[in-house]
Amino acid sequence: MSEPLRIDYVHSCTSTLDILAEPPYDALEAPFALMTLDQRAGHGRQGRRWQNRPGESLALTVAWPLPAPQLRGWYPLASALAVLDACAEVAPGAPLPGLKWPNDILSPAGEKIAGILVRVDGGRLLAGVGVNLAGAIEREREGLEKAATLASLDSRYGAALSGLEGRREFGEVLARNIARIFALVDSGGRDFRDLRTRYAVNCLTLGSRVVVVTPAGARYDAHALDVDPTGRLLVENAERGRHALDAADVHLARPGGGESPGGQGAKKTKGPDEHRSRSRGAERA
Repeated sequence: MSEPLRIDYVHSCTSTLDILAEPPYDALEAPFALMTLDQRAGHGRQGRRWQNRPGESLALTVAWPLPAPQLRGWYPLASALAVLDACAEVAPGAPLPGLKWPNDILSPAGEKIAGILVRVDGGRLLAGVGVNLAGAIEREREGLEKAATLASLDSRYGAALSGLEGRREFGEVLARNIARIFALVDSGGRDFRDLRTRYAVNCLTLGSRVVVVTPAGARYDAHALDVDPTGRLLVENAERGRHALDAADVHLARPGGGESPGGQGAKKTKGPDEHRSRSRGAERA
């Protein structure tokens, strides 16, 4: 990008993704970003809508020129890498969260810190990111039992996110990192290959035993091997052999059996036009 990314901030809104589909943003040329620390009606999993406590979670959507169909599966994954880069920038030396395919950001205990939803909107790609920044998790609320905040990971995050100014700064840093990494995906070539390597290194799913649940309801164990050039997860199962997943729930499995605390979620819908990940009330759409 030759021009600085336009980043608008609103004190509160229903959903940053919804706002970008309305005037004046629906006619604004991409790329640009919109963020808030008070999202009142974000889209969570299974159609649920969440209202976060003001100031505790970031809701950000980046509008990007529509890329080629064969690359669209990589933009959710690239968004997840951008979250890690933003963490490293605002809290140098702090431990980074982990990634679970396709685009969940997890604590070391497997708790959900952030979720991503990427979808096509006319001639644009909209990348929505929700990050649990600080504050107490209401674990008695359905869907929040396995959530965590970024500030809870390390005191350096807590210091960087202690006030609203620092939380807005994190949103701006994240928006710029998303734009930078999206440009790398657009460019292809060596930069894109390096990006794929980075994702593989940081992805907790790869090399792990997983439990796969297909849209048709089939459930089976598999070993996660790699992510292919289109962003699909390559797995291997004794009966099904080696195959690629682009439409399934993938749960990390505990070593002794069952699913890990962070195993729920990470649903990637069929086709290149919408890819979902699920988090706390900061979840996007």
